[in-house]
Amino acid sequence: MENTVQKNIRKTSLRQVMATQRGMTIVELMIVMTIIASIMGVIGYNVFGALTKADISTTKMEIGKMTEMVNTYYLSSSPRQFPNSLEDLTTGSSPLAKKINKDAWGNDYIFKKISNREFEILSAGPDGSEGTEDDISSREEE
Repeated sequence: MENTVQKNIRKTSLRQVMATQRGMTIVELMIVMTIIASIMGVIGYNVFGALTKADISTTKMEIGKMTEMVNTYYLSSSPRQFPNSLEDLTTGSSPLAKKINKDAWGNDYIFKKISNREFEILSAGPDGSEGTEDDISSREEE
């Protein structure tokens, strides 16, 4: 009998607790949503920053490879001369490349002959506009 009384007390207590507790208020939900949004903002900022750094690094490596190809073109041509454009690296009896890739942002690389012994290869960078501070140049490494 005592056992039955204890079960009834437990059921009653559980029912009373369930009846007195309510769901979360809208203010509590808004606070939780604000915290989640803040965390996602910090994570998103860091992830996209890492992707931009990876794109810049990839573009610098590509420019380095093309610089080597232009130097090889110069040394193998007679008389010694730089190509008129990067496309010249893909033509001729022994092409140095199958094709010239675009930079990490989908733009063409820019080739400039500065003199008979100097040249520059550059990417317009993330903004796609040449002459801005985010340009990536082969001359930066010098």
